[in-house]
Amino acid sequence: MADTSDPPSAPQAQVKTPRKLLFRSKRGFIRFIDPRNVIGFLWLGPALAILILNFRNHIIGSGLNCRSHCRIDPYSTSQVQQIERLDSTNRDVLGALQFVAKGLEVWFMYVAASFIYILAVHISVKDDRLPVSLLLVYAEFMDLLYLKDLAMRIREFLKEKRQTTTGPASAPPRIHPWILYSFIFVVAGLCAIANLMGVATATLVLPGLQWIDINVNDSIAFDQLLSADPPRGSFIRGCQPGDLSSGFYSCTSNLYASSLDQLISSAVATERHLAAYGSLALPPVTQESELSLSPNISDDAGLFWAPSRQVAREFSADLSNYYVTTLWSETYPRDYAVYPDSRQFNQSLRVQLQRTGPTIGFSSDCWSYEGPRVFRIADDRSIRCYSGLFDNQNNTATKCIRWGNGWDDAASASSASFTVADDVTQLDINVTVYSTPHARYLYDTNCFQDASCDWDRIFNEPAAPEVANISDSQQTYEYASDFGDRVIWCDYIAWLSFATYAVDPSPVSNSLHLAQLGVLHARPDIDTEDNRGRAATLNIHADWILAAWSINATNGRVDGSRGASRNLVIAYQRFISDPAVGYARFGLIHMWTTMQAASLIPYTTRTLSTSSDRSLQREHEANNPYTAATLTSWATVQIWKYGIDSRTKTLGAVILIIGIVIVLATTLMWIESPQSPTRVVVAALFQDRPVGLQEKDVETGGPLRATYEYPDKATKRSSTFVFRHTNSMPLSDQGVAAQTATGAEAAPASAPKSKEQAELTVEEAGKI
Repeated sequence: MADTSDPPSAPQAQVKTPRKLLFRSKRGFIRFIDPRNVIGFLWLGPALAILILNFRNHIIGSGLNCRSHCRIDPYSTSQVQQIERLDSTNRDVLGALQFVAKGLEVWFMYVAASFIYILAVHISVKDDRLPVSLLLVYAEFMDLLYLKDLAMRIREFLKEKRQTTTGPASAPPRIHPWILYSFIFVVAGLCAIANLMGVATATLVLPGLQWIDINVNDSIAFDQLLSADPPRGSFIRGCQPGDLSSGFYSCTSNLYASSLDQLISSAVATERHLAAYGSLALPPVTQESELSLSPNISDDAGLFWAPSRQVAREFSADLSNYYVTTLWSETYPRDYAVYPDSRQFNQSLRVQLQRTGPTIGFSSDCWSYEGPRVFRIADDRSIRCYSGLFDNQNNTATKCIRWGNGWDDAASASSASFTVADDVTQLDINVTVYSTPHARYLYDTNCFQDASCDWDRIFNEPAAPEVANISDSQQTYEYASDFGDRVIWCDYIAWLSFATYAVDPSPVSNSLHLAQLGVLHARPDIDTEDNRGRAATLNIHADWILAAWSINATNGRVDGSRGASRNLVIAYQRFISDPAVGYARFGLIHMWTTMQAASLIPYTTRTLSTSSDRSLQREHEANNPYTAATLTSWATVQIWKYGIDSRTKTLGAVILIIGIVIVLATTLMWIESPQSPTRVVVAALFQDRPVGLQEKDVETGGPLRATYEYPDKATKRSSTFVFRHTNSMPLSDQGVAAQTATGAEAAPASAPKSKEQAELTVEEAGKI
């Protein structure tokens, strides 16, 4: 008779709580030195090093492979070849650093995966009914499409959970939905961070070839341009104290007589090329100390900007420091305070020295006519009018100025006169300069006929808007000869502004040491906002033209043997005889002469010693951009360096910092060492059956199976494991039949295990 009793049950497997199932039993410091944790923690080393290099703006030098040892010789004609050799090695280093960035990205992916897995384990502890797939998110979180699937799974799980908790015997939920949704957002954030980590590390680990400023000195502010006063002091080399104040301006001849001859000769030379080839009229070049200067005529405003010789003299000290540093690889000890960073000249690829300084912009034009109309109002008051002028709209206008001690603005007016001799033709030219604080441009001159003009009303009323910026301080030049009735008169208006003086100190690429002027505010002639353009109009004393010609204030006479004298007389005669032919040459001579006078005008400065001084100075500059400026001096060097100097690098630094926080959080979460995913999945199969879970397959009635594809080389078939719970009841006949129908052998619970049907023990599971 068959034994109908229940087969003996298998030994009771040890049932673990979720925490024991998911975490190891390690305690103390040993849990933090788990190899999986140490590998992730070590990522902080290169990450922090990269951030420190960038936040400290670490300077590498002229080459990445040899740092400061790769020195470009600024005095060698093979600089291009030296730079090409450095560029070849730099490309190798940059390529290697890209591999480093990729390695850090892959390394961080491991850390991010560990963080997600540990976080999932901690969430699973709160509810032992969570899907096992939650523990496998770390393997696919980098895939953006997987995030959608994860959200759908959690949504379905929460929906099923709400349905299973409606019965009275159901266990209350132990985890809130917002925790799972927060988990999704964390995974999504890590997905974004991990995908961007490669780009972030690449932007930070790769140094940039950048221009940086060194030796910055911003403690000097512009105070006043001494243009309204006659030349005085001893700022010109060769003039003794008191010479300039006494009107002994010929003391400037040692430096500037030949300089003016050169300027006028260049005007003649460029005009001849202009006439012969129709070429450009090139500006002249003049020397001051160690620099060459040239006017700025690049702007389309029609203004010429005269460089300041005082700026050039101060700039020469910067150039001398560059030569000392590059020739002897060190700076004079007395220069350390002013030039603390000059050693970087020897680590750079290119250098540019720069200074902010004043510049005088001027507009000038000349006309030939039969002499001025002079209206005598009184013995000490007169009006001088000059016709033939064309304004910006090509309308004919007449310029009138007030002259004489009887006018209320006479204190601001000045005049100078001198003679330009000619030893060849004996046709001397008499030059008179009137510097007046006001001028009026008249389009209606009917009152000239009967001398009925109301000059008080004309000068007291505001000037017409189209000529307002040229109706204040200006100069009028008269060139006349004792032979003939016609004279030449020139209009001259000057404005103050500031420019960046830039010099390439390399004797190879800039052997003339030519300083370039970048005018900061180049349109005072049309700037009507708050009358800023009119405020920049300069009152230039007439004696400055005497200093430019190096002649005395009393009985001034230019020697007829000078080249400037001969060229001016010839240009004058050509202009008088045929204005269309002679206009260009005479106009250029006149402009370069007035440029010489403007370049000599000195200025005063004041020191910005406190932060409040600098704050007030910035406010002053904002309100008066043409008349106020900080006279900053600095050098700009091209060099390889790290730094957070762009928005992309800022974003990269933020991403890297977030990565560091994630690594630290992962390390702290190792306070309990998690089991490996394989151990967790296998051990979970030996836990008690959850309440309400069906042990049989709903469709077949057979036991629940786990099938894995591991084909045998001989039989070419797959194997099937039947996982029986140790407390489960034996299969019913229906279940056996259903199982047999599926092609698997049915065996009672007490039958011995075969290769195809095996019950895994906890010990065996631990070996997987």
